[in-house]
Amino acid sequence: MTKNKGNTLSDLSKKWMEESLIALMREKPYSAITIKEITDTAGLSRRTFYRNFDTKDDILVGHFNVIWDDYRQALLNESQLDLPTIAKVFFTVMQDHLSFLSLLNHQGLTSLILSKVDELLPEDFQQSKGQTIDLPQESIAYGLAFSTGGFMRILIKWLDEGAEKSPDEMAGLVSDFIKLSQHS
Repeated sequence: MTKNKGNTLSDLSKKWMEESLIALMREKPYSAITIKEITDTAGLSRRTFYRNFDTKDDILVGHFNVIWDDYRQALLNESQLDLPTIAKVFFTVMQDHLSFLSLLNHQGLTSLILSKVDELLPEDFQQSKGQTIDLPQESIAYGLAFSTGGFMRILIKWLDEGAEKSPDEMAGLVSDFIKLSQHS
């Protein structure tokens, strides 16, 4: 859990620790990185780390929160929210953060962001559409879980393939498999 939100010095320390962790992840396995290495690389104390985070996972989740905020804002700017449009927005934002996401994927840490999406998506959905959809809450919850799983698996496949397809191409693929599912 990220702590000390809104404290300028704390925000700077968090940024340095994030940069340190990411640099270390480029050199060695995530599981081998210690808090001491993160703080030494950042030029900070372990005490500063624990004032701001509980675990090193919190650093990565905090960075993903920034990505999710970009995604949320991009969706708010869209007038039409069908699945192909959502896919285009999703992959446009993910492409903007490709280096970080590729590193997470390479380190086998996409489950961290899946857990975060599972937490954030229902709240965002409720705020944007939840009041206007006439379905039982259980159906909405399962639908969101299905959607999250699908998009995350597509994200991982896209990353595994070097993220060569553009957001428009990814939206086209989503459109194609929607059509395919309607023909079964």
